[in-house]
Amino acid sequence: MNSATGRMSNAMESGAEAAREAFADTRESMGEARDAMQKAARETLREAKTYGRKNAARAYDAAQDTAKSILDYVNEKPVQAALIGLGGLLLAGLLLRRR
Repeated sequence: MNSATGRMSNAMESGAEAAREAFADTRESMGEARDAMQKAARETLREAKTYGRKNAARAYDAAQDTAKSILDYVNEKPVQAALIGLGGLLLAGLLLRRR
C-alpha cells in the first residue's frame, strides 16, 4: 500500500508541477497580449492626435479664409452687406417668433 501511496503522491506532485507550468505559460502569454494591446492603443492614439491636429488646422484656415472674404465683401459693398445683415435678422426674428 505504501508504494501505491507513493505513486499517488508522485502523480499529484507532477500534476501540480504541470499546473504551475501551465499557469506560468498562461501568465506569460497574457502579459505579451497586454503589451501588444497597449502598443496598439498608443499607436492608435498617436494617429488620432495627428489626424485631429491636421484637420483642426485645416478648419481654422477655412474659417480664416471665410472671415477674410466676408470682411472684403463688407469693405467693397457696405450697403449690400448691411441689407443682407438686416434681412438675416428679420428672417431670424420671424422664425423665432413662430415658436
